[in-house]
Amino acid sequence: MGDLLMLLLFVVIGRISHGMTSDWLVNVLRIATPFVAGWFITAFLLGLYRPHLREMPGAFLARSAAGVVVANGLAFLLRSAFFQNRVTIPFALTSLAFTALFLLAWRLLFLVLRRLLSGAALDDTANSLT
Repeated sequence: MGDLLMLLLFVVIGRISHGMTSDWLVNVLRIATPFVAGWFITAFLLGLYRPHLREMPGAFLARSAAGVVVANGLAFLLRSAFFQNRVTIPFALTSLAFTALFLLAWRLLFLVLRRLLSGAALDDTANSLT
């Protein structure tokens, strides 16, 4: 769910930064669809949601970074093929940089929160046993 929200946030901020404020729902969905599809197809193929990866932060983040690169490539292909939108080098580089920033920051935050919450749960369990 966090990954999806980050991709939608990337699109919304991109639209705002370009002064595009009309036809929000249609355009956000049109722009986000190839990125969301590219991410989730890539996540499935690279196993980005395998539970054991959460126990290995380095591998989790490295695989996530690789996933961002592959997912963006796939998104650009989908964008070009299904929406007939030309992908320029500046757009590709900017999209790659910002989807990487949003997704990797979220995924790092997820790991930190997970560790903090699991530590708190262990502390609560230990306290209830004493």
